[in-house]
Amino acid sequence: MNWLSRLSCLCLPLGVLSLSVPAHAVPMPEKPEATAADLNPFVESSSQIWDAVVALPDNRLVLEAPRWLGNIAPQISISTAGGRPTPYPNADWNAAEGDPQTRFVAVTGMTRAGDGTLWIVDSGVPDREQKPEAPAKLVGIDPSTNKVTKVIPISADALRQGSIVSGIAVHEQTAYVADSGVAGVIVIDLKSGVAQRFLDHVEGLTAKRPIMAAAGVVKARDGRPLAIDASLIAISPDGKWLYVMPYCGPLFRVATTLFNDPNSTNTALQESATLWYRTHALGGLTVGPDGTLYWSDVTTGSIDSYTPGRIPHHLITDPRLKWPGGLSLSGNTLFVPASQLDQAARFQNGQATVQWPVTVYTFHVPDDATSDVLRK
Repeated sequence: MNWLSRLSCLCLPLGVLSLSVPAHAVPMPEKPEATAADLNPFVESSSQIWDAVVALPDNRLVLEAPRWLGNIAPQISISTAGGRPTPYPNADWNAAEGDPQTRFVAVTGMTRAGDGTLWIVDSGVPDREQKPEAPAKLVGIDPSTNKVTKVIPISADALRQGSIVSGIAVHEQTAYVADSGVAGVIVIDLKSGVAQRFLDHVEGLTAKRPIMAAAGVVKARDGRPLAIDASLIAISPDGKWLYVMPYCGPLFRVATTLFNDPNSTNTALQESATLWYRTHALGGLTVGPDGTLYWSDVTTGSIDSYTPGRIPHHLITDPRLKWPGGLSLSGNTLFVPASQLDQAARFQNGQATVQWPVTVYTFHVPDDATSDVLRK
């Protein structure tokens, strides 16, 4: 079953999902805690749609420009504040042709692990409506040397027909990769390369409504509402909890112990995803060192946070945040691309309506945004 064949059931509004939110989940406050002065441009592009970024500790920013949005090379680039992005780790890895094992075919996600390694997900699927061009793989890069240190093919038995690997979260030597084409999570041992598939078609990972942007429902090329399964994924600092969701939301939480317990039954795994927060459609999800979740809301053009104690903070809503994408935290600063993803040509009858430049903003996180005290 591919990502376009599940659209007949996508007319459920946000409030009528069959799963209920626990009583202690607090609604998102209406009043933002920050102002427009806390949101500032970092780097701009007049030719690429950046849908995600990763901040490095040396003030460089890794930028993702996937082929499925119609971007030209490079798919991965790097820049400093106000600088000119350059291909990363080099031009060869961003070449349009060549051995698919030594270049990016279709980048769909990235993250920085605790040991500093930058992990890139390459789905091998440059057009979500077409067959793969190459096998899926993970690419590890050492930012201190700007060298590729490891390439891990994702074994075919961990995939399904129509699979499109997407977001990635890493804890120590384990990678968790979301399958946005056929709902599921692939758990990969980064030392051995062994991959196992879990949560196949689990309800919490399957899109049940259209992706709603500020301008309305996002539609596929054929005019039907767009649905994308498990896409956003993050892991708690202690590695105990995996947060995962379809693009449209809501957000679910899964205990990672279930993936390592040989006594876990299929029923336990199928029932393991707990509704954690009833979000809108999100463009990005990340977690801070204290366990606070940060996300970018494409429906409202907002950045929000959610503490380990389940207290939501509405950080900012700003008209410049047009489809805020995959964000990254460095210290008390969030880096967030205003990607305008829904204005790409594939969603606009073949003619892009992006208002250039696409801008990555820095956002100063308010000091109390990680507080578990509810603000009125």
